[in-house]
Amino acid sequence: MKALFALLAVAAQVTVAAQAGRVEDIYIARSIRESRIAPTDFCTRTRTGFGSQIYEDRFTMQSTATRASDGLMTDDNVNTIGRLHTCMGTTPDSKTTNFYAEGVLGAVTFTGNGECLTVRPDYPEPGLEVARCFLDLRDLSGGYIGGQLTTNTMRSRQPIGVITDPPGYTQNSIATIRLWKRR
Repeated sequence: MKALFALLAVAAQVTVAAQAGRVEDIYIARSIRESRIAPTDFCTRTRTGFGSQIYEDRFTMQSTATRASDGLMTDDNVNTIGRLHTCMGTTPDSKTTNFYAEGVLGAVTFTGNGECLTVRPDYPEPGLEVARCFLDLRDLSGGYIGGQLTTNTMRSRQPIGVITDPPGYTQNSIATIRLWKRR
């Protein structure tokens, strides 16, 4: 029994030491598009770094819950944990769009540039489209020096809100956000 307690004490010390040396925080969130409009002055080339704007969107970011035994998502809409204000722009490749965002996740503010790639239109059924997006994050608060946001995205004929057309899917994106601090 003494050996078990000694082993548990060592494991606790290792966990505390590992957390004390952490230089990365990782978040998993779901985005919900709240609005889509024609680009305003928010989406200028000076701000976004690209022209040919096609959309200006606003999203809420929701925390999610997963089953610990296998990672299955059990709730994709737990709490609002952030917001994004985005601009999308065309590129020479019709499957790729430029992507710019300013946002907040918890108490962390950030700006990011990247792109989205439509991977499969009309999949897994007509009216849906699978895409992946990324943002290289900068101008972060909270002592972060940089980060990356990546998504697995499902778009439907109903672009706003949580109900997809056709129904039964989770839109818009499931995002992984990695934030880094200086060692």
